[in-house]
Amino acid sequence: MKHKLSFLVDQVFPGFFADVQRVQSSEANYAALLYHHLMINKYLPTQVCTEMYTANLLKDGIRPDLVIFDEEIEGRFNYFKDCDRSQSNTPVKQAHLRCVIEIKGGSQQTESGLAKYFKHDPLCEDLKSEPEKRKKTQNCALAIDIEKLAMWADVFGTVETGRDHIFLALDMKSPKGPWPKHIRDAFGQYCAEHRVNMVYFAQGEDALWHYAPGRKPRIIEVARRQKARV
Repeated sequence: MKHKLSFLVDQVFPGFFADVQRVQSSEANYAALLYHHLMINKYLPTQVCTEMYTANLLKDGIRPDLVIFDEEIEGRFNYFKDCDRSQSNTPVKQAHLRCVIEIKGGSQQTESGLAKYFKHDPLCEDLKSEPEKRKKTQNCALAIDIEKLAMWADVFGTVETGRDHIFLALDMKSPKGPWPKHIRDAFGQYCAEHRVNMVYFAQGEDALWHYAPGRKPRIIEVARRQKARV
C-alpha cells in the first residue's frame, strides 16, 4: 500500500477507533491493534514496523511506536540484516520512511483519563529550563511525545519530503469527559508548531479530530466512517 495521510486518517483510523472503544489496555496493545488495521487495509507487514531500532539515528535511541515505509520495502526493521550488527539499515530507513506515529493513552491513563495532564501548564512550559526533571514528570508526557516526533521530523523531514508525523491521543475512560476545546486546540496548535499532525479520539465519542499543520481541524465520523467535514 502506498502511504497517503488522507487514507490513513479518513479510512484506517475510523475503524481502528471503533475497535478501541471496546478495549482497555496498554499503549503497546493499541499499537498492535493499529498494526492489525493497517494490515486489513492493504498495508504490507514488510513496510510497517513497531518499536523501530533507532540508536543509530538518534543519540537517545528513542523508538517510535509505529513506523510506515514505502510499499516496495521488504523489511525486518527491528533487526540488522542477517542479525549482523555491522550491516546497518540506516540508509534504507532514511530513504524510505513515510510516517511516524506516537500513541499516548493506555491503561495507566484510564483512572482519570488524559485530562490529568492539563490541570496546570498543559505543555509543561514551566519546566523547559529543567529538561531532565521535565522528562521525569508524568504531567509532561504529552508534550514530550510531541517533541519526540519533532526530533523525527528533523531527522527525516516532513510533508515537503513526503513524510508524516502523527501524535495519536487516545482519551480513554475519562470521568471528566473529552478534552475541552481550548485544551484540544492547545495541543493541536503545539503539534502544528512542531510540524506534527494530531489525531484525538475520546472513548464514547463517535468522531475523531484531526489537526494538521497549516489547516483547520477536521471532524471525522468513527461509527459510520463518513467523509470528513470541516
